[in-house]
Amino acid sequence: MAGAAPVMRLRRPRWKDPRLIVGIVLVVASVLMGALLVSRLAETTPVLVARSPIVPGDVIGPENLATVEMRLGEQDGLYVGSLDAVPSGAVATRTVQAGELIPLSAVGQASDVPLRPIVIPVDATVAESVAPGATVELWHTSPEADDGTSADAELLVSAGIVRNIDEGSSLGMRSMAVEVLVPQADLPAVLKVLSRDERLDVIGVPGAHGVAP
Repeated sequence: MAGAAPVMRLRRPRWKDPRLIVGIVLVVASVLMGALLVSRLAETTPVLVARSPIVPGDVIGPENLATVEMRLGEQDGLYVGSLDAVPSGAVATRTVQAGELIPLSAVGQASDVPLRPIVIPVDATVAESVAPGATVELWHTSPEADDGTSADAELLVSAGIVRNIDEGSSLGMRSMAVEVLVPQADLPAVLKVLSRDERLDVIGVPGAHGVAP
């Protein structure tokens, strides 16, 4: 009769077993890292937010800013946390809409803004899409020729930014004026049209930053 098979007995793990020690270290490290991650995700940071639209060239000051607490996580260093972090004389280098956080990339000096303001008189109420901070196009419509040739429309500025809208007075021939920031390269063409008192239309750009489609 064959002898009985030997019984395998499990040995109790020893605390000095390297594998056990490594396992405990990995578990503890995993728990600590998870707790740290949850803590950072739940942590809020003060950050500046625009109360109203801020356009390129506008001074970044307390009158158009508010401080809110946000959970930014890894994006903490991308936004301005307080007015103390804004350099003296700093202006916006791009449009920041109302309710938008102030990114560090939008803060600079006046020399960083390659735009110039121009006031454009309009004969009628502009579309709702033409609002401060909105991106607009400027179209010039040439007057009809003496021989009856139809007027031609020409795009002068493809990416202007509305800075302000002046409702004016209904008693005047022109009741409104729109202040638009235009690239320096487009400025001569716009001034030429305005000097001839010819028609210049301000058209909102659907889908652009600050313009509803």
